[in-house]
Amino acid sequence: MNYFTEEKHDLEGYMNNLRTLTKVLDIDTHNFLLNNSFHDSRISEITLENNYNPEVPDDSQESIVSISSSAKHWDNNRYQLLWTDVTVYLIDFDISRNKLFESQKILFNHGLDEWSHDELTLLDNGRLRHEIYLFSQTTIIIECGNFSIKHIGLS
Repeated sequence: MNYFTEEKHDLEGYMNNLRTLTKVLDIDTHNFLLNNSFHDSRISEITLENNYNPEVPDDSQESIVSISSSAKHWDNNRYQLLWTDVTVYLIDFDISRNKLFESQKILFNHGLDEWSHDELTLLDNGRLRHEIYLFSQTTIIIECGNFSIKHIGLS
C-alpha cells in the first residue's frame, strides 16, 4: 500500500491517485471510487473464473482469468465488482486471526468480515493493482487489466 499504512493515512494523495484513473476506469466506477468507499461493506461472494478452453486457440496477450465479487454496502445497496484480464490474485484468509479484541475468541461466524480499506493504483506497466484489507486481517491483492463496479440494487 502506498497511501494507507500503519505510519500514514494519506487520503488526499489517494484521492489525487484516483483522479488519474479517469482514462482506465469506466465513468460509473470512477465516480463511485471518488465519492464512496466499500468501508464496512460485506463481501458475500468471490468467484475466480478460468475461461481456458484447450480446443479454442487464443493468441491474445490478455489473461483469461477473471474475478467477480458481490458486496453489500453499508447502506444496503448491492454491488458487483469485476476484475478482468487478471494476472495476479492473492487472498490471505486465516480465520484464526479474526478475534474479538477483549477475549481473543475467534469470530468464526464473521467469515471474511467487513471491508476495512483498499487502494486501487495504476502500475508502471499500465495494469491496475487493487489491494483490499478486511477487518479479519484478510488481504486480497488483484492485478488486472480492467476493473469495474456495477450497482445491482437494494437488498
